[in-house]
Amino acid sequence: MAKKTISFLIFLTFFIIYDAGSFSKISFGDGIGFVLDVEKRDFLLDFTPLTHFLYINTAVFFSKFLGMDSVAVMRLMSVIPAAITVSLVFVLIKELIEENWIAVMSTFVFGFSFTFWRSAETVEVYAFNALWVILFVLYAIKSLRHDSQNYMVTVGVLLGISLWVHIQNIMLLPAYLFLLYQVKSDRRNTAISLLSFVIIFSLMFYVNHLQHIEMKYVFASKNGHWIQSTFDQSLMDLVKDVVKAVSFLVYNFNVFILFSMSGIVHLYKNFKTESLFLFTASVFTVGFATFYAVSDNYVFFIPFYIILTLFIALGIKTLSSKYALRKLRFAPFLTPLFYLCSLYVVSSTPQGKKFHQEKMYKNGLTYYMLPWLHDNIGCIEFTLRDAQTEDPMIVLKKTAREFIQLRKKYQSMEEIRKL
Repeated sequence: MAKKTISFLIFLTFFIIYDAGSFSKISFGDGIGFVLDVEKRDFLLDFTPLTHFLYINTAVFFSKFLGMDSVAVMRLMSVIPAAITVSLVFVLIKELIEENWIAVMSTFVFGFSFTFWRSAETVEVYAFNALWVILFVLYAIKSLRHDSQNYMVTVGVLLGISLWVHIQNIMLLPAYLFLLYQVKSDRRNTAISLLSFVIIFSLMFYVNHLQHIEMKYVFASKNGHWIQSTFDQSLMDLVKDVVKAVSFLVYNFNVFILFSMSGIVHLYKNFKTESLFLFTASVFTVGFATFYAVSDNYVFFIPFYIILTLFIALGIKTLSSKYALRKLRFAPFLTPLFYLCSLYVVSSTPQGKKFHQEKMYKNGLTYYMLPWLHDNIGCIEFTLRDAQTEDPMIVLKKTAREFIQLRKKYQSMEEIRKL
């Protein structure tokens, strides 16, 4: 079967999966803030780490000019980019692997990984951001493997645009500079690529200049203290960060991570230049995600997980010559069962039961351990009940109430409660 056909079928499969499991009601977290921004139908005119300029303004465009409902827009802004990203992971793997069964198997491993699956089913920027990351990585690999002059220019443009989605992607800059060095013999296209990136990157500062915002706020939040907290961590904090990162890795990829080391060795032996680019991108993205001092740092691992999936695919290819791994090609479909079993085990422990009760306002352990959000408890109904928790919910409730006031102009309270 042709690569394009398989890629499309993968997109269609995951679109159905992600759409079916998508949030029934606006979930907890930053989602209500994003939906509120779109509901106002006003374009954001400043660039900060929390505004996610391109993500929000794309959604505002669909809502403002196409008359789409803000909640529906934000659902599609997760589901569609996520499904496209998974299909492009397959295309990326096929750049280095001929066997379709390995590429499809590994792609499903990524598509069912907890963090990415959850990002596809809630209102968040990370699925949309993953689309730009996979495009950057894919065209970077193409520029190293093929002669097309357009690939290198495209890489610079894609990296520049990705920063308008999430400033985290600045961690891909070292890999991009390495790429420029590797293709330096093509001076013209290297220069155009770099110039394109610099112009797109510089425009972020210009946007803030027009709004009389200091340049530093492109990278730092006015209200956040996460960067300073990151550098203030003790040695024990750093150790805990590493333990959490490993735990996230195991929960996302379970037994499939065992293939990654063989894949890394195979990659270095057979695709040395590509391997050095991918290693550089991996080190900075996983390092940032591991030590960044925020409570939800697990989502920042997604760019690394994209590259890790390629390592896993190469590992399967390497070991399949010794073992009958083809018999395991349907194993990724057991991943949902792994999440359900994990939930059952943790729910049986005293600590799990205690945590479950403490977080019942958002469906307890189910919310934290299952990636799908269909039939979830929403933050709107939580706000309307004026439920009390030990967790700080002042900002969420304030944002939800503002959203409710806007929707009351054309919806009944009964309809709003279902959002």
